[in-house]
Amino acid sequence: MDREWELKALCKDMDPEIFFSKRTLGLAKQTCRECPVQMACLEAALVREAGVAKAFRIGMVANTTGAQRYAIDKQRKSAKAATAKAETAAEPPRKKPTGRPKGSGGDLAPCGTPAAYQRHIRNKEPVDQACKVANADSRRLYRRTGSTKVPATR
Repeated sequence: MDREWELKALCKDMDPEIFFSKRTLGLAKQTCRECPVQMACLEAALVREAGVAKAFRIGMVANTTGAQRYAIDKQRKSAKAATAKAETAAEPPRKKPTGRPKGSGGDLAPCGTPAAYQRHIRNKEPVDQACKVANADSRRLYRRTGSTKVPATR
């Protein structure tokens, strides 16, 4: 980070205690008001104090108190969040996933299978007789064997 601005600061040869004492607050404000690098000083202070609570931002820096620097930081964060929100709102909406596994090619289970019966129920469609029979057979097999796998024939 470039800090050559510090060499031009009016406070570089002053006692730092001036900027942290209530008795010398007037002198600190006057020095900061006349300083040619006030904005660079403020930016450096905001970077240095990023994430620091309001109560721990002390002293006069760039003609601002700790509470004022906290308010500036908070305002910048909310503006940044609003910009990010506006950018995401400008993006086209994403397609809603269909719930089908990738690579299935979009093929639906044919009627007369337990999967087709479940699809009819899920989509609140009328269930045809072939799907009812397939589902009943599948449930009967599961109750009898404890598995939905069809036994292999030899």
